[in-house]
Amino acid sequence: MKVLVYDQFWSTMGGGEKVAGAIAQVLAGAGHDVTLLAHEPLDLEALSERLDLDVAGLPVAVVEETPDAVSEASAGYDLFVNASFTSGARNEAPRGLYYVHFPTVPLLARSRPRRAVAAAARRLVGATEPTVEVRRGLHSPDVLRRHSVRWTTGDARLLVAAAPGERVPVRLAFGRNLHPDVGPVPVEVRAGDRVLATATVTPVARRSDLRRLVAVHVEVEGRPDGQPVEVAVVSPTHRPSALGVAGDHRALGVPLAAAEAGRGPGRWLAARLPGLFETPGSVAFLDTYDGLLANSTFTQTWVTRLWDRPSEVLYPPVSQYEPGRKDRTILHVGRFFGRGTGHSKKQLELVGAFRRLHESGRAEGWRLQLVGGCAPEHHGYLEEVRAAAEGLPVELLVGATGDELRAAYARASIYWHATGLGEDEKAHPDRFEHFGITTVEAMSAGAVPVVIARAGQREVVRPGQDGEWFDDLDGLVEATAGLVADGGRRARLAAKARERARAFSLDAFGERLLAEVDGLDAR
Repeated sequence: MKVLVYDQFWSTMGGGEKVAGAIAQVLAGAGHDVTLLAHEPLDLEALSERLDLDVAGLPVAVVEETPDAVSEASAGYDLFVNASFTSGARNEAPRGLYYVHFPTVPLLARSRPRRAVAAAARRLVGATEPTVEVRRGLHSPDVLRRHSVRWTTGDARLLVAAAPGERVPVRLAFGRNLHPDVGPVPVEVRAGDRVLATATVTPVARRSDLRRLVAVHVEVEGRPDGQPVEVAVVSPTHRPSALGVAGDHRALGVPLAAAEAGRGPGRWLAARLPGLFETPGSVAFLDTYDGLLANSTFTQTWVTRLWDRPSEVLYPPVSQYEPGRKDRTILHVGRFFGRGTGHSKKQLELVGAFRRLHESGRAEGWRLQLVGGCAPEHHGYLEEVRAAAEGLPVELLVGATGDELRAAYARASIYWHATGLGEDEKAHPDRFEHFGITTVEAMSAGAVPVVIARAGQREVVRPGQDGEWFDDLDGLVEATAGLVADGGRRARLAAKARERARAFSLDAFGERLLAEVDGLDAR
């Protein structure tokens, strides 16, 4: 088959890209004609070296960074595999698989109180079902402060249900979460060649402005054939990458927070509190795929809860590393993310735990090594970690090469992972490790994992058999101190960790993936 494999974030070369690259490698190795889909040219040699894969000879198709462009590209292939986190692109190929790193939904859909209030508000305006649908021109949902929004691409098209000749009021609400350097953005709302309304979306000037939206009210007239009326939202665009936001090359117009249509006795409420009508991003695009593949049982559970869709578990492929001569190193591998940005790896807390171990004398001669990439916008957090580690035997290896990473795994005796520490798993499941590729990589090289007893890490590490769990920093310190003090136990757990890691090898991943692909014709 002609196969297209998509990842929005190839250049970050992280765990998600490891999965996407492995899918491409496995399918190419099985004789399929595989192309990578990206939004910018790729250095495939660097990608292969960093991800420990062989994708250097594969062709790359480059398209605009919009869901519409991705969908259109998929139409020219027999199978489309969407392996990109947060992607809302529809599949237009005859066959499609969607790999779920974790299901994302807007803020409203995740908050029960807000969802209940919004449902009551919708009943007041006489609209129990959505009357505005997206045709094209909107990016996948982003959660920005108090609002979930979908950025337009500069020319978004919405469909409004209306009976022939009926005049239907439409209410749109735009967020003001614009970069200060973008300036006021003019917006036109059109139906065909007619301009229905204009507005100006201004950046936030004061903190109190974060609670305000720009509301636009128009009326559309139903078509004689009864088909939905197309409403266009047109504006200039900007690219966050040009304003210093690393990795975000999307063309962004304005953030659409809500879209509502219809009449009812509560229309005045919609005019005054448009935020109540924030429209959760639809997951109907998932129905264009033949199957969903979740990266863990933890993720599979949330796919059911948040998306109400079935899925199969396909654990990510993990490179198997050879152990070297072990020294007194505690290792952590993960990108540096600023606090409050979501998927924090908690390096600052790990440094605090190591300080306690070091100053108590229970880790004499040991060091902590933190390995990971860091985008420019997170350099402030990196410097916080560096300052907290001052005076300690702590090494920060930022932007490591593949060879440097292999060397770090080879010599590490203990591996730490604390993503999700101090977070509420029910309220913010996205802040946890949904599987944990680096944990398995470390285990394959004979490092004993000491990991948080939450989410995907529980599926990887079996306490007392091939590693240890902890619930808080006290537990991390005590579990590590026990391993430091007992070299024999550490060696036994290390041997079992290597055995356990083989269950998540590229070969095991490939067998399961090919079985899924071979089964598509039976669906």
